[in-house]
Amino acid sequence: MKKKMFRSFCLISAGAVVAAVLLCVWTFYGLLARQAQSDLRAQCGIIARAAQQARDPEAYLDSLRVLAAQTRVTLVDTDGTVLLDTRSDPSQMENHLEREEIAAALENGRGETMRFSSTLGEITYYCAQRLEDGRVLRVSVDTSGVGTMLTAVLLPLCFVLAAIMAICLWTASRFTRGMLRPVEKIGRSLERDEEELPEDYYEELAPFLSTIRRQKRELRQQMERLRQERDTIADITGNMREGLVLIDRDRNILSVNPAALEMLGAGNWNYVGNNILCLSRDPLLKEGVDKALTGQESDGLIRCGIRDCRLLISPVVRKEDLAGAIVLIMDVTQQQKSERMRREFSANVSHELKTPLTAISGYAEVIQAGMAHTPADVRDFAGRITREAARLLGLIDDIIRLSSLDEQQELPRDRADLWEMCRNIAEGLAPVAQERKVTLEIHGGSMPLMTVPPLLRELAANLMDNAVKYNREGGRVDVTVSRERDAVLLTVTDTGIGIPAESLDRVFERFYRVDKSRSKQTGGTGLGLSIAKHIAEQLGGSISVESTLGQGSTFTVRLPYHAPEG
Repeated sequence: MKKKMFRSFCLISAGAVVAAVLLCVWTFYGLLARQAQSDLRAQCGIIARAAQQARDPEAYLDSLRVLAAQTRVTLVDTDGTVLLDTRSDPSQMENHLEREEIAAALENGRGETMRFSSTLGEITYYCAQRLEDGRVLRVSVDTSGVGTMLTAVLLPLCFVLAAIMAICLWTASRFTRGMLRPVEKIGRSLERDEEELPEDYYEELAPFLSTIRRQKRELRQQMERLRQERDTIADITGNMREGLVLIDRDRNILSVNPAALEMLGAGNWNYVGNNILCLSRDPLLKEGVDKALTGQESDGLIRCGIRDCRLLISPVVRKEDLAGAIVLIMDVTQQQKSERMRREFSANVSHELKTPLTAISGYAEVIQAGMAHTPADVRDFAGRITREAARLLGLIDDIIRLSSLDEQQELPRDRADLWEMCRNIAEGLAPVAQERKVTLEIHGGSMPLMTVPPLLRELAANLMDNAVKYNREGGRVDVTVSRERDAVLLTVTDTGIGIPAESLDRVFERFYRVDKSRSKQTGGTGLGLSIAKHIAEQLGGSISVESTLGQGSTFTVRLPYHAPEG
């Protein structure tokens, strides 16, 4: 604004100076021209009187050739013939009877005019006077003399006008700064959010300033509200477990949250403004986005590395116009795994239940058909039916137990001593251990803690029972209870058949058996270790296994230590 005002003032000053110069030139020129005409008129009268008084007027006029350096004298006869001219040869000059000043002098005694002389090639002033003998004396002067005088006057005038121009520029600069200084102070006060106005301000700006301050406050409030909404949306999307991607109608990414980047396996870069293909080139995602941009919803399941992700893609419509699409990505890996486990569990349960039922049905049919001829045969088949029924009941009990553990109900905690609990379990397993010639020993000391005693007992009994059943004859089982920082460790080590390395990751799966023939001999259902894992997780701990095939296994249960009350 300052530059614009200064430029305007400069232009106005320059225009005024130029106008003044032109006006002065025009004025001086007019004054000089009038002065030249007046001098010419007086000179014409003097020469005419002198010529009339001279004895030989033509000789007198001819003598003026030397004296009249700037003035031209011409003598014209009554018929217009040029008799004498101080500048040109009279014989070469045309008849002057029709000349305006000559005609006026012949008629009125005096004539004056100003015209462009084709002979001299410049503007000339003419003054003619009729002599007593009827002839006309004409005196003329060209504008070169006027121009010379004007030039002499104009040079100092230009210096004066240049000085005036410089003064005008300096004044414009000072005036511009002075005029804008209050406005600049007001601008700085607005930047600093000062409520009071500067002392030297323009009263005309007060309503304008009030409006600006009000709009600035409203704008600040709106910006703060938008910032809060943006931060809220960023916090929500940033902490979402689901991935969220917003796409415009040109398939460019408007927003993408960290969960989407993680699920799609994309790098932690700024994808905003890039095409959706920069984020993922999965054909299902591209097809879903294409459908959404035509107004159709779509969903599908894609594989992203080790994850199973479900895509829900919907169009975004704003005032009946398609504005883009929104992509919701959900990690359904656990859900898919649970679904696979459910299907496998259903198949395994059906298989495991079918085996003892088939055996029971077969033995019952043998008895029914009378193929058991002796009471000993009947007792033998009845014993087999009893064992298969017991196995079936045990399998059903384990399934029910797993179902109850899956519900993860919060059970009341009570005081229990893990070491004492293991000793009691070992006493119960002593007959089985003696039958298999397995040495079972408990190590450690008293370990009281707050826990769920029934679950902890079942966990320890399951591991110790497996260690005895799957041990070799004359083997050994060592159960150790210890404390490590804020955790309680239960370690069960056996010298049994061991577990192959490829089966270590699956031993805790339902119905998985390392040695199926051995499991059937021992009456195992394939659910014991799965139950143990569920119990350990429900108690807030974990279970792990280390094993070498043919040398034995070590199961370690790590539980959080809760000091007993009192």
